Amino acid sequence: MKKGITLAIVGLVAFMLSVGTSFAAVSCDNMQIVSTGTTPYTASGLFVKVKPTTANACGSSTIQYFLDTTNTDATYATILTALSLGKSIFIQVSAAAANSLLLVTSVKQ
Repeated sequence: MKKGITLAIVGLVAFMLSVGTSFAAVSCDNMQIVSTGTTPYTASGLFVKVKPTTANACGSSTIQYFLDTTNTDATYATILTALSLGKSIFIQVSAAAANSLLLVTSVKQ
């Protein structure tokens, strides 16, 4: 009986921890691309440096993010398009800290 309760509590704690981390993404609007390029420090091999036009959840200064390995080509194409057109972007990152993963990117009008 005690073993079953202990396993249930451990399972519940593990579930709560996984839910907390899976929904921790940070969304930031009106980001300007400063630079982008290749890097050996991440699986995708790509990074982007951005800065907000106004302070937001990603801070108020230039910050670097690594591209996630999921949907890398489309994300990088969106970044290059925004860069070439001089447009700002909306991003969603795994955390606001530098070198976090860039999960979502969209070009702003």
